[in-house]
Amino acid sequence: MAHHEHEEKNLQWYEKLSHKVEDKMVLLVWIFVFALIGGLVEIPPFFLMGEVKGPVNITPYNALELAGRNVYQEEGCFYCHTQMIRPFKWETDRWDRNREYGPEPYSKAYEYVYERPFLWGSKRTGPDLWHEYSLNNNPEWHKAHLINPQETSPGSVMPQYPHLFETPVNIEETVASMKALKALGVPYTDEEIQKAPEMLQGKTKGDALVAYLLKLGRDTIQK
Repeated sequence: MAHHEHEEKNLQWYEKLSHKVEDKMVLLVWIFVFALIGGLVEIPPFFLMGEVKGPVNITPYNALELAGRNVYQEEGCFYCHTQMIRPFKWETDRWDRNREYGPEPYSKAYEYVYERPFLWGSKRTGPDLWHEYSLNNNPEWHKAHLINPQETSPGSVMPQYPHLFETPVNIEETVASMKALKALGVPYTDEEIQKAPEMLQGKTKGDALVAYLLKLGRDTIQK
């Protein structure tokens, strides 16, 4: 007995835990405890989703803006640019320098009501683009920046995209995207979908990408 107690004292903490887990009842208790903790963390937020409220002036992307969003995904812009302003002072000071988004200028849940899929990204090689309209709403600047970023932003490591302004936007793909999003709950009307080809006629992928960038943050500016 004394020998057994001596061996028990010399065990490492994980060895002692292992011995306890070998008891099936103890193992079941630990599984229940961990499942309970996981459930408390994961399940309650689902019941709170219906409480997310915000301004009602947020509109879905029009056909040209949506085509630009598709280009944004095709080119993998989200690998370097985020679309989520975190509630840190250095971020809110930088991305809402004019305090156009109220006293709490970080990203809100309601701003993403029509985002499918979310393009939050995580790597901040380039600037956060979520409030781009507030920072720079000059379409000519954005066009020049996409064609040659080093000319408008010396030192930029962003690739050049002049080819986007020589490539027609994909009308068929954009109409299909609108129909798919409507099926997922985005309130596009049949008339908007029917008129999409007319809006996209003669536009390039570059035009669409600029339109998309200027939509980011435009609806949620507090006037």
